[in-house]
Amino acid sequence: MISVCQQLYPHKALALGQQLGLPLLDALPTAKQWQAAEWQEQWVLAWFHEKNQDENDPAQLGLFSAHSGPVFVDFIGGKKQHRRQFGGGKGQPLARAVGFGSLFQGDDTPRVIDTTAGMGNDAFVFASLGCEVLMIERSPIVAALLQDALNRAHHAVQHADCDPELAATIQRLHLVNADAADYLLQQQPPADVIYLDPMYPEKKKSASVKKEMKALQQLLGPDMDSSRLLAAALQTASQRVVVKRPAKAPTLEHPQAIQPNAQVESPNTRYDLYSIKALKAAGKL
Repeated sequence: MISVCQQLYPHKALALGQQLGLPLLDALPTAKQWQAAEWQEQWVLAWFHEKNQDENDPAQLGLFSAHSGPVFVDFIGGKKQHRRQFGGGKGQPLARAVGFGSLFQGDDTPRVIDTTAGMGNDAFVFASLGCEVLMIERSPIVAALLQDALNRAHHAVQHADCDPELAATIQRLHLVNADAADYLLQQQPPADVIYLDPMYPEKKKSASVKKEMKALQQLLGPDMDSSRLLAAALQTASQRVVVKRPAKAPTLEHPQAIQPNAQVESPNTRYDLYSIKALKAAGKL
């Protein structure tokens, strides 16, 4: 069960609760309440300030549970900014996978649709490289976290001392809450590159799972429609479809058994590349 806490922003909580069809709570559970059996499988959406955060700044929306601190999205600071500054730019494997240095030269940048936006990590990288990015997220809860992060980011970049490059990056990010395969087939949005990062199978031997991934796994459930999404992406992209996979995982199944044309590899991850031009020339699309 998921609830919305109205402690900081009652009006926003009411609107979000009505939008998502969720009940309201007056306050977050205490540490003792979280330990009770009835709270072990419950989640609470709540706005909060981090430690040492200026209380005049907008609070962020987080997803709280008995098993972890808040799961939230931040496009202004934290890991996303570190990756923007030190992630390798257009030479990193993810950038090469979407075509930088091959399909797209110089200042040429692709229009990218990230069909499995999740916490927005890869979408932010695309935007930081100059791409116009449409994030599609099927979970209304995760989409709410993304939208809150975008709202806070747009508020932050209005300040005169904001990094102009960061401000431009935020302006290139757009969000839709929808089933990605349905959206691609029905809306036919323009896209040079379509990106898929299907939910990985949970590693049974892993000692721990990052709290963001655990939240996504519980909210979204197992990946059941990646084959359908791949087929829809191949019908929509004009240049390339990119599928992120664990390094040793099999390729995604396709209804007509279409296989990737190439791969970009990194130590733990593999990007399978489907060239639309090559597949059409071979009569497979």
